[in-house]
Amino acid sequence: MADKYSLREEFRRYLDSEELSGPIRSIGELIASGAFSRASFDELMETGGLSGAPNLKETLLDLTLVFTRKCLEDHELSEAEIGELQTLVTIFRITEGDFYELRRDAVREVISTQAMWMLEDRYVTEQEEVLQRDLQRLFGLSYDQYVGLLRSLAKKHIEKLESRRLATQDRDELKAIDSSIRNLRSVFLVAR
Repeated sequence: MADKYSLREEFRRYLDSEELSGPIRSIGELIASGAFSRASFDELMETGGLSGAPNLKETLLDLTLVFTRKCLEDHELSEAEIGELQTLVTIFRITEGDFYELRRDAVREVISTQAMWMLEDRYVTEQEEVLQRDLQRLFGLSYDQYVGLLRSLAKKHIEKLESRRLATQDRDELKAIDSSIRNLRSVFLVAR
């Protein structure tokens, strides 16, 4: 798996492509500078007067989501990308529950996009489960929160498979559909 996305490079591109101002621009510039660390971030918070900025936590979550979405364009997270995402979470002091509480819809969109991609072949592989686990951990979601965000998507997909099962007589296709339904029910804890 290639390490396609560098935190520093992506934030350079982000700063060039967006009209940003205030805390988001200052923090983005620090990340793009290559001098991003807990000490430099804390210094920016103090000297830049950002520690009291309104909605600072939301801004930090949004910046983390910018990089997360970029890393997930290829539906994979390399070890280096996971490391850089964890660095953001650590330096920004994002705690368990912050994403769920303050950016639930954005998190649902990110993990749903990945889940829809996974479900294209109607079966969740071990590698795809690892990606979802990495996202669950990155966003500080409990297993119940994670499953709750995706359960309705899985239910809709199972309903489509059940409709397809009724429309086919091919034994191999029926076996594949039944296997997919069992797999999805077990992964997403969807009741019959």
